[in-house]
Amino acid sequence: MLSTCARRMKLFNLFLFWCSVLSTHVLANNNAAPFELLHYYYVYKMEWDAGVEKTIAPGCATEHNEMCFFDQFARYLIGKEWKAAYRPGRADHTKTPGWDAAKKLSTGMPKSARYNLKALLPSINVDAKNFPLVFETVLHSANTAIKKEKEKVKNDDVQQAVEWAQEVKDMRYEDVFKAEIEVLRDVLGDDAYGRYVVTGGGSSFDWDTTLDGIDDDVDAKKLSDEDAKRLKEIIDDFPNIFNDRIATGDISDMNHINIMRALETSITALTGEIEESSSESDDASPKSVPADTCDNIEFAFDSD
Repeated sequence: MLSTCARRMKLFNLFLFWCSVLSTHVLANNNAAPFELLHYYYVYKMEWDAGVEKTIAPGCATEHNEMCFFDQFARYLIGKEWKAAYRPGRADHTKTPGWDAAKKLSTGMPKSARYNLKALLPSINVDAKNFPLVFETVLHSANTAIKKEKEKVKNDDVQQAVEWAQEVKDMRYEDVFKAEIEVLRDVLGDDAYGRYVVTGGGSSFDWDTTLDGIDDDVDAKKLSDEDAKRLKEIIDDFPNIFNDRIATGDISDMNHINIMRALETSITALTGEIEESSSESDDASPKSVPADTCDNIEFAFDSD
């Protein structure tokens, strides 16, 4: 059996591994919506820059007879109650929206904030139950724009699409954490979960305090060594247990997991495009060595 130190190190390492897919910084799901709109907008912008078929909010340009600025794009998509609360300023009439635009959308946002998925992506049928398809389709639109006219798609816009997708993923983790709680409660049992499991800030488990509680009950003779070993083994293996539940679909709501997967796929794919573009730019601009030093150089190493 692992020592307490080794066990906690193992849990920490597995936790880091799991966080490569699921972030721990969390806000309510409703708060993700403004950042989702920002992510969509930058891919929308890629389509216009590349001159490809418009798949994202094509009706917005029909209303305004040109590519929409962000405030127009947001108004075109958001629901009636949200639209009534949205008060964009002059700075929101932009094609490079950022945090201020997200804040403006969040101000006074109703708890039931919604946007029109059919207006966003009229080419597909999507609802809350198959919401991952939204991010998959938007990624396909981004890939189409990049492949068609890579030189016309700005690297900064691709980077913005990645950053806002990351914000969405961070904010949607709360729903995944609820699934983690459900699984951990199931494998530990209600009594052990209620007695020992402690959660920390940012929707995460406080494993140190949880393990300390088990050790304290062993010392106080309230828990047998055998039962303590069983609980610790479950905790040790929990990231793998949770991954197995995902693999078998044995989660009460796989939709949240699949949303996170779709977001991670988008982030990884678009980040790859940024790195490839940066590499091509570096290759096209060879580094020179000052003439007065060339006679003394035997080997030159690229700093990259």
